[in-house]
Amino acid sequence: MNLNWDDMRFFMAVSRHRSFIAAARELRVTHTTVARRISALESVLKSRLFTRSEKGCMLTSAGENLLVYGEQLERTFLTVTDHVSGRDEMLSGKIRIGAPDGFGTFFLAHCLNRLQAIHPSLDIELIAIPMYYSLSKREIDILVTVQKPPRGRVVARMLTDYRLGLFSSDAYLNAHGGVGERDDLRNHRIVGYIDDLLFDQDLDFMQEILPGLTANFRSSTVVAQMHAVAAGAGIGVIPYFMARKVPDLVHILPHIHVEKAYWLQVNPDSQELARVRATIDFIVEQTRENQLVFKTIDSAFL
Repeated sequence: MNLNWDDMRFFMAVSRHRSFIAAARELRVTHTTVARRISALESVLKSRLFTRSEKGCMLTSAGENLLVYGEQLERTFLTVTDHVSGRDEMLSGKIRIGAPDGFGTFFLAHCLNRLQAIHPSLDIELIAIPMYYSLSKREIDILVTVQKPPRGRVVARMLTDYRLGLFSSDAYLNAHGGVGERDDLRNHRIVGYIDDLLFDQDLDFMQEILPGLTANFRSSTVVAQMHAVAAGAGIGVIPYFMARKVPDLVHILPHIHVEKAYWLQVNPDSQELARVRATIDFIVEQTRENQLVFKTIDSAFL
């Protein structure tokens, strides 16, 4: 059987992206080349590996079986090429980071350019919706979550605690009246998450403050919620490190807050790569240097 790793590279790329076009973009070839290589692999294995659907290229049962061995081969190949060829010391290539939209947009996006200034051959991809990507399948290199990961084949460390508080706008409060105590929230419009799109129950912050509240304005991202609150849509729970950058927000009931933590996760095989280790060290260092940003609010909001 004339099976070679180069064909497997194409298979792994399509299995990750579920698209010939996206796989071609990663491999820097045309999508027709991807299709040709997949056909060649299917011919060698005498099995169909993908089916086309509205959701993209989906693995068949044969493809699922091959994926297990493909991941093992990929881990071995990447480790060997990085260590033996010397690339391990060059810090070049792509690093993909998944983080909640608030942490990614309001923190990581503002400091990762400094990492690239140190290592200009490093290509960084920052993903704001990381729950659709898998560490185990190496679809993503580093994952930041708000929930401590369960035990399993993953290396995890806590990055930082952070606080969230209740915020509104002058326009909204002038039109609907102030908030003197927690129960007053029941008489106001609430901004929050869309329940059936809530990928992590630890994000349901408003229920921790006053159970039973129902949001009148909902969004799947905290960034959209924050801008809605600043525009006068109602009252929402916003992280301090985000709120401090938006002067239109008004901090209400400052004695009430929610405390959470950000956790960094990485596949132990990916952690062996120098570019991944360097990126982890950079994120940890930047987060620790900005501890007060995550836990306090500017005096202008008090």
